Amino acid sequence: MSTNRAAVRPTEGQATVTNNRTKAEDRLKPAEVADAKPKGPARAEILASQTVAEPARATTDPVMAAPVRDLTHVYGNSAKALVDETIWNLATGDYGVYRTALEQGKSRSEAAEAAGGQLAIVHRKISEYTLKLEALLSASNAKISALEVINRPLEKAMLEIIDTGTMDDAAKDALIEQLGVLQESLTRGLESEITVLQSQRIAFAIGERANWGVSADLPEELQAAYWAVCSHVRNAVLAAVPEAVNTLERLANLFVAKAELENTPQAKLAHHPDRAECQSLHS
Repeated sequence: MSTNRAAVRPTEGQATVTNNRTKAEDRLKPAEVADAKPKGPARAEILASQTVAEPARATTDPVMAAPVRDLTHVYGNSAKALVDETIWNLATGDYGVYRTALEQGKSRSEAAEAAGGQLAIVHRKISEYTLKLEALLSASNAKISALEVINRPLEKAMLEIIDTGTMDDAAKDALIEQLGVLQESLTRGLESEITVLQSQRIAFAIGERANWGVSADLPEELQAAYWAVCSHVRNAVLAAVPEAVNTLERLANLFVAKAELENTPQAKLAHHPDRAECQSLHS
């Protein structure tokens, strides 16, 4: 399988420092993402790109040096969601009905509705708050730099992996490969400037991939990288539309509550995530 790390490496026309002065935003163009070819050791290329394209910046970026061991309450607070929506004293729902509905091919939302209790209300509230948030963000004409909120935190995460002394080169390359795939999937087809609504959908798609920090099947380094992108996007969205802060917070808390409810032993069974739900966050 080929490495999809083109967005963080110099292209063939940027072989020297002199020629590597192009605007950093140009690296986000779909053509460059698709056409750039590896030219040497991946870690060296990332370091070269970072040296030219990103002078030392630092205090506003999330700290990546130490692995993030528990991201549940970083993405959101499920307990606060249950209190805010006044459902803390309700039963979670009928997990037998939930599992049966999934086995019958129902979506997670449909299965939760059939199960009732907190499962049903949390899914319902997520739909309501998503509509409210998207209405707020759609009204904004602000633009957000995809370079700043996606590429920079991912490049920083890659450098942290390169610098760590706790793993061998093969393990480092495997993690960088996965972050490259994530980066390519997030930037595919994007302009260098994206809307606030696009940005928030990307943040939610990342949260979904990381299972909102709940039982995420990801190495700690990847969990930290996912959160770094998510937090950059969230900060940019709130800077552009500050009135969305309450709705965004309540929605994030509900997503964490949903992940916790769906990851209890009673709810788990072998099934694929609802792809329609995941895709709707990124579309």
